[in-house]
Amino acid sequence: MYPVIYDANGTVLSLPPIINGDHSKIKLTTKNVLVECTATDYTKALVTLNTVVAMFSQYCSEPFSVEQVEVQYEHDGAVKLTPEFADHDVEVEVDYINTLTGLKLGKLSLLILQFSWHYIQTLTKSSNNF
Repeated sequence: MYPVIYDANGTVLSLPPIINGDHSKIKLTTKNVLVECTATDYTKALVTLNTVVAMFSQYCSEPFSVEQVEVQYEHDGAVKLTPEFADHDVEVEVDYINTLTGLKLGKLSLLILQFSWHYIQTLTKSSNNF
C-alpha cells in the first residue's frame, strides 16, 4: 500500500515512490511547486521537508516565501499544517562557530552579525556561549 497525494480537484499529484509524472513534472514555465515527503518517521520527514522547502524557497518570486498545506491523516484523523518552521533555541559556543566557519570572530561581532540576519540572540552568563 502506498500513500496518494491529490490536489483539490482530485487529480493524483504523486503516488510515492512513483514521482514526476507528466502532470507534475517541473518545466521552465512552472510557477507553483508542491514539495512532498513521505517517511515512516514523522520527525525525520518533517526535518527533510523543511530543509528541502527552505532550499527551494530562495528561488521564489518573493524569496523565502512558502505556503503551508493542510495534511489530513486518515489513520488517526489528525490534521497538520506543513512545512513547520518553528523557532528553536540553540546554545552554541563561539569557538564552535569559529571552527565551523573558519573565522575568528568575537562574541560581540557574532551578535552584531546575527542581528543583521534578523536573529534575536541573547548573551548568556557563560563567557563563551550565546
